[in-house]
Amino acid sequence: MRAATPILSQLQSLESISEQVASLRALKNELIGHDQRKEAYVTGGIFPILAQVLALRRPGKAAAAESNRSSLSQATSNQGPGETQMSDETACLQAILIAGSLAQGGPTFLEPIFASGILFSLLTILSSADCPSTFSLPILRLLNTIADRLPLQSQEQGSRDTRLADLVLAPEPISALRRIVAQEYTTTRSQTCIELAASLVGKLCTEERHKTALAECGVLDALAVKIASFVVAQGFVLPGAEDHLQEPGALGDIPPPAPKAARLAPILRAVTVIIEQSKWRAEHFLSSPGIVTVFPKQVPGFASVDIKKGPWGSTYLSGSAVPRHHSGNPVDSLLPSVPLAHVKSSPSSANFPPLGHSGSQRRNSHSFPTPFSLAETPAPEEDENSIVPWLLCLIRMEGGMARLMAARLVTVLFRLGLAKKHRVPMFSYLLVPILIRMLDKDFQLPQENGSSEDGLITATQRSKEEAPAVLANLVMDDQELQRHAVEGGALKRLSQLLKETYNPVPESSRPMWYSDGDGPARDPESVPDDCRLGPPGYSPTLCHVMRYRENILKALAALVPFKDEYRKAVCENGVVPYIIDSLKPRPSDAPADAVSMPKNTAADGNPTPTLLAACGAARMLTRSVSVLRTSLIDAGVAQPLFVLIRHPDPEVQIAATAAICNLALDFSPMKEAIISADIIPTLCEHAHSSNIKLTIESLWALKHVVYNTPNDIKMTVVEALGPNWIRQVITQDPSVRRGMDDEIDQASGIAMGRANSAGEQVDILNPMDDLGESAEDFKMTDTMPPSKMSLDMFLPDARRRRRLVLHGNLEQSSQSRQDDIAVQEQTFDLLRNIICGGGANEMIDYLFKVLGQDELLNALASKLRPSTIQLPHRRESPSRALHVPNEILISASAMIIHIAAGLPKHRAVLMSHDELIQSLTNYFNHSHRDVRANCVWVVINLIYEEDQSDREGCRARATRLKSLGVTDMLESLREDSDLDIKERTKTAVHLLNQLLAQ
Repeated sequence: MRAATPILSQLQSLESISEQVASLRALKNELIGHDQRKEAYVTGGIFPILAQVLALRRPGKAAAAESNRSSLSQATSNQGPGETQMSDETACLQAILIAGSLAQGGPTFLEPIFASGILFSLLTILSSADCPSTFSLPILRLLNTIADRLPLQSQEQGSRDTRLADLVLAPEPISALRRIVAQEYTTTRSQTCIELAASLVGKLCTEERHKTALAECGVLDALAVKIASFVVAQGFVLPGAEDHLQEPGALGDIPPPAPKAARLAPILRAVTVIIEQSKWRAEHFLSSPGIVTVFPKQVPGFASVDIKKGPWGSTYLSGSAVPRHHSGNPVDSLLPSVPLAHVKSSPSSANFPPLGHSGSQRRNSHSFPTPFSLAETPAPEEDENSIVPWLLCLIRMEGGMARLMAARLVTVLFRLGLAKKHRVPMFSYLLVPILIRMLDKDFQLPQENGSSEDGLITATQRSKEEAPAVLANLVMDDQELQRHAVEGGALKRLSQLLKETYNPVPESSRPMWYSDGDGPARDPESVPDDCRLGPPGYSPTLCHVMRYRENILKALAALVPFKDEYRKAVCENGVVPYIIDSLKPRPSDAPADAVSMPKNTAADGNPTPTLLAACGAARMLTRSVSVLRTSLIDAGVAQPLFVLIRHPDPEVQIAATAAICNLALDFSPMKEAIISADIIPTLCEHAHSSNIKLTIESLWALKHVVYNTPNDIKMTVVEALGPNWIRQVITQDPSVRRGMDDEIDQASGIAMGRANSAGEQVDILNPMDDLGESAEDFKMTDTMPPSKMSLDMFLPDARRRRRLVLHGNLEQSSQSRQDDIAVQEQTFDLLRNIICGGGANEMIDYLFKVLGQDELLNALASKLRPSTIQLPHRRESPSRALHVPNEILISASAMIIHIAAGLPKHRAVLMSHDELIQSLTNYFNHSHRDVRANCVWVVINLIYEEDQSDREGCRARATRLKSLGVTDMLESLREDSDLDIKERTKTAVHLLNQLLAQ
């Protein structure tokens, strides 16, 4: 162990606490800036020693610490209790600093840190009530150092590494984070601790369970108070806010202003990552005491002449009283006026035709995976919080990361429907140009200090890295914003930047030299885990390049989903080969040291997040017929996707399958390649996956594969999926789950922004309704005088906490419900495409045989029959009929259309079913035009006379349809608002009248 042996021997001997402290100090000084020494000490066993030192400081270890002290030398026993405690704390502090120094050595030191258990000891110390203030800062710095150096997710890891997040975001450490963030900006140390705690949340909070825990445990509310402090410091508190301080939900006092040196960016980042992709957490943030205090909701007032006084002194409103709404938010007056938005065009793509039948239009243009669907409709105009214009003012006033994080937060609020729709022009003229400017080569943050908070890359690099992701989220699914970004040169700049991410990466550091060859072995079997070095991982520069590439791909994908001209522009910029290169994963058999080499070629591959973004970009480009037939096929887009569909990470499989869906379309020249590459068995296997998203995408791809393919291919798909599995899917009733959720929503969720029994819209941010709990549940947990803020104020009160949990459960339940509907919808669409095209009659007979004629027709009939559920909590209404989801109605009726287009015997089978056609008659006047159109098409196909041999059958079916009242229903559709339905109805009426007149 060369130089490491003497100090390690001294630390292991534990002759006295003072000597231990001296040895730790000497070790700390020896390690700083010497990575070779760090490796030697790790392999020599420094982490078990540090873990032992830190374990003595953990709460509950006092007895063990006392026993250790009694075994020390006489010199130690002569120290007083105060000196002994001080020595213990000093030793612990030195151990924390040494661990932090080792962590700065890079990813190779993370594995022994995790294996040693010192992180658990550090978090236990941080969570204790008697944690010295001198410990909080170095512990937070150490945790941030580790978070900054976590390796990028790769093929070897499989899923994302959440070990640190699981430790830090456990219940007790979260309470410690809440305590740290909730403290006031009194000293430089407290300010730094607050910022480090917020930064840690921003770096680690990626999982849904962690975001929910941070909201429920009060960290989100504590962060909101910090934002309120900046609002106060900048003078943006709304006029008259002082009059609302004593209202329920407010702090009771205006928070003190944040000091001038305090940094806002970490606070905004932490809030953003917590509320992302959850409207309920975002509303929880907007209703937090800090935000409500500085931005109270403006209540419409009444003119003084409308307020009358009664004979006993009470006041009432005159009969002609009308509330006066405020002309606008006071903060809006500080923003510039912008031109009005142009009228938006239809989001449908002319070059993405429907397949066989006009299927569901639910699929949005999200080009990279999202845990939950984002809000589709904006909030009502009066529901926008004043924080939205304040963030826009910040974007104009601030510079650096604060500006970018303000842009990111306001974008998230806009995507969740919590910003007014009329903000789109302001985003177009104010926010989009700023984000595009950050893509310039010569862009530099003002007053650049040379490094960012992690010390690995510069602040300018960090902002350039994150700006494309903010731009992608902003323009997603909004053609007006996409147009402004493209006209501002975003496509050209992003294309150039994507090319540059494949330039050789300059490395300032050189590999360490070892006198005895290649240095310490990294994985000998006999070495304990806490003494074994991990893989070196990517260098900081290469990590930056990979994240930059990922976000650029996201931005390119978000800009081109609707316009074919934009997709062609991407190809003309020559980046398609680079997108294809980004689809290639890092080789799983690469040597451990290869990732740290300064190489950045396509052969070196990409981490998992980059693969997901590249799949999204490829999926958007494959929407174009011309691009698919030229640039993409020339670049060879299919082969890397065929590899990724078998990737070990399910998220990559989902993203690759979504892109393959477009390759499998009938006009695609790569459809034959999918069949010849033996992809069908993999898709069928994935359709049986426990991951519902993978099931949906696989069925979607198979639906395209079987359209207009030979019957033997179709039969292969049915056999691979399994007739029993298909029967099980199409016989399920997802509307029952939906009905139960709706009942739960109505029974216990009046505070969810829906109309109450009086038809009034209930305010979700300040509900005063009765949820069935006692009045005690609605009291704030804070019992201190309103003029003083305590830590308890940052723990959400019972009402807000219960509402957050309820909404979170309903959000997940709603997503599960939609997933169930989507699986059944795609399965029916798959069966519909199987009986399309040439050989359709043979395939109808085949499905009747393998699925069972009665079973299939009964399943179709059940889809047209409203379900009934029992409602045990509603005594006056023991059961309730549920409406069939539109998606199921459309797909099931389309299936009937194609069966009716078969042979006369197939039409006879449909008509002979007791309730199939009779149930269909309930939907001729359905609100959805596709359902009405399908009903008319069923009638046409049932009575269309292909030859004279079927004339009597057609006449019999026409008579039967008339007896079911179809003629009257068709008459009601003669003046339908949809032109296509009107024309199809004329055809159906003509055929019916012709047959009935014979």
